[in-house]
Amino acid sequence: MHKNILIILFIKFFIFSCMPLKETSLFSNSNREEANKDEIILQGNVVISAIASASRKMHDISWKIMKANKSYCNEGRINAFGIMVASSRDLDLDLRPSFLAASPYYNIYSKNLKDDLAMIVSVAEESPADRAGLKEGDFILSINGNNYTINSYKKLLKVAAENNYLELTILRNEETFNFSLNSEITCGYPVQPMISPIPNAYADGSKIFITIATLDFIKDDQELAFLIGHELAHNIVHYKGKGMPEAEALPLPINDNPIIRNISDVFIFQSGKKEMEADMLGVEYVLRAGIKQDKAADYFRRLSIYMPVLMKDSIFRMHPGNIKRAVEIENKVKSY
Repeated sequence: MHKNILIILFIKFFIFSCMPLKETSLFSNSNREEANKDEIILQGNVVISAIASASRKMHDISWKIMKANKSYCNEGRINAFGIMVASSRDLDLDLRPSFLAASPYYNIYSKNLKDDLAMIVSVAEESPADRAGLKEGDFILSINGNNYTINSYKKLLKVAAENNYLELTILRNEETFNFSLNSEITCGYPVQPMISPIPNAYADGSKIFITIATLDFIKDDQELAFLIGHELAHNIVHYKGKGMPEAEALPLPINDNPIIRNISDVFIFQSGKKEMEADMLGVEYVLRAGIKQDKAADYFRRLSIYMPVLMKDSIFRMHPGNIKRAVEIENKVKSY
């Protein structure tokens, strides 16, 4: 008897618990739509701010590495000023209202920011732009005396790089400033954050991509520098990539991913041997830039925590085991 009662009560509870309840929201439909719009902007601000911050971090480290190894990337050398520029048009429609969150000063004087101008999202440390006094969050008013449109500023920046000279009129917190600077020769493989929840890095012959999850995973800038050096080795040695102009770098790359940029890349196959070669060359590239690598191997040690199967070599994977990679990296650092 008691058993039957329990069964009946359970069935009633299950049925009613699965039935949709009548909505008793405090919001009317119109208020709810406004709340959704506000939340879209709030979440968009978080996304754009995080990606811009990631771009700045990668830019500072990669500038040193690209400059120090310019003699090794003959096919990929470019003239660069050390800036990464973006406009609201680089974003999807839903994210354009959050463009201004790319400025590091968004929460300080956001009312004074302009969303209809190109913004300098990143200025690399020790670059010509840094020495000239340009700042992240500056808005460009003119390029080499020319007014621009959202569709033309990249072309003007490319021409300036080709001519080795850039003159910018900048808007900074409602004040106007003029800057003049010359370019420097670096390797032309821009490093960009890539939207992904998995720590990883990629190269495609022209760019280097570091997933956004990698920045939460790494414990030291040495590890990030190693990943950049590793992918740079792929671009220089394996892809023999020609690089791309600095103006083509995307500091807010929501949808950008590694792609086949040259038909010859279709025939490039990565192997364990190439991965080890990229590890060793990557360490050299980073050390040549004056960045230590005694902690670089820690990246692979922690990676094994999440996937112990990666510790040892396997004929089913092209990447060497993490044990081998960590040992070889440390031996390379000691012998350099």
